[in-house]
Amino acid sequence: MPAVYWMQLHPVRLTGLAVLGYFFISLVPLIIHYLKKLATFLWQRSAWATQIMDLLFERVRWNVAPVEEFQWLRLMLFVAVPFPGTGAWTGTIISSVHGMPFWSGLSANFVGVVLAGLLINLLMNLGLKYTTGSGVLLFIVSTIVWGALRGTKKSLN
Repeated sequence: MPAVYWMQLHPVRLTGLAVLGYFFISLVPLIIHYLKKLATFLWQRSAWATQIMDLLFERVRWNVAPVEEFQWLRLMLFVAVPFPGTGAWTGTIISSVHGMPFWSGLSANFVGVVLAGLLINLLMNLGLKYTTGSGVLLFIVSTIVWGALRGTKKSLN
């Protein structure tokens, strides 16, 4: 029996609170809204800051260039992967650098954080064996959906 039951805590309620807490306490909406404005301000003030910001933005653009196709879906899936460096902070930087509209970037990050929270909840409550099976099933389903989306885009072009 998972530890959350021993402590008489409801896993779904805990996951919901954790997701909301992470999303809003980490200031994701503010970062999405103000990162470009901060970068513009720094570019105008200092040559040193301009070099650093240009390097940062170019590196981010180069590393996430494949995000351009199906931008919202890719960003959401990137944030949903519960590995270090793929969370909402990185997702907000990606959405800001790529110039995604505010609500599009915010919703992709939020759905990604929710999915990551659900995956971690599955891991904690089902155990490694069932979570691995669920992960393999999700990978197969996402591969099929991805192929269908690419096929639909090619047929429209």
